[in-house]
Amino acid sequence: MALGASGSGNQLIEAGGAEMLSLPEIPRERTAELVADMNMKGFGVLPGYVQPDDLARLRSFVEGAVSAAGEQYVSLTGADPVKGTLLQVLSSSPAFANLLHEVYELGAGVPAPDQSLYQVLRCLKGETGLKHALLFHFDSYVVTALLPVIIPTEGLTGKLVMAPNVRPIRSSYLFNLIDKIILDNPVTKFLLRKAYRSGLLKLTQIPMVPGNLYFFWGYRSVHGNEACDPDKIRATALFHFGDPHTNSRLRKFTGRAKTRAQVGAAQSS
Repeated sequence: MALGASGSGNQLIEAGGAEMLSLPEIPRERTAELVADMNMKGFGVLPGYVQPDDLARLRSFVEGAVSAAGEQYVSLTGADPVKGTLLQVLSSSPAFANLLHEVYELGAGVPAPDQSLYQVLRCLKGETGLKHALLFHFDSYVVTALLPVIIPTEGLTGKLVMAPNVRPIRSSYLFNLIDKIILDNPVTKFLLRKAYRSGLLKLTQIPMVPGNLYFFWGYRSVHGNEACDPDKIRATALFHFGDPHTNSRLRKFTGRAKTRAQVGAAQSS
């Protein structure tokens, strides 16, 4: 059953002149079930998290952004490029931030860090979109929440694929850096793509439904997306939380630190 129709009550959220957004209230017991699925299956899902009318307005925004880019790949990072849309509302919603905090705390077993969310809207289209298929990686954040906005229903649909929970949260940024160097290089990426396409590498495939909200341990899971037909749009909004290595001196020394989630800027009720 879709959450919006569950009778548990919805919250109307508004932020900075942006549109109103109806979000379901997620009890802690349901969040615990979500985390259990993330641990057992690799991902958890909240069906019908965003209502159809809200999703339709966001689809129109995405189609406009892709059209402005010449019907090619678009990536919008942060809240400013999506100002006035439900993505801005989500990123500034204390209820949504608290949901990610709860997922983090139940999964990591420690209090959530005082950090803001890091968000990206990815829109695959055209030949440039094909270049982003099967780029396997680890996220820099413990929790990843993914909201499908537009997903093709025929042909190549750009399924999310992953090897879930293959590493722990590293105690040191050095070990995290070693993991990423091993994975994030042309040779490894080529071998993984070839092994997956040939069927030698078996990965969890996640067909996505627009409006559902999917959670997985992005930091711990090797993941990427399958190809999407170039004449179709595959658009997903990603919300990341919990960078374990924000204060690493080595990270700052190597120049890999990025302006992403800000320490001390987390929203909470």
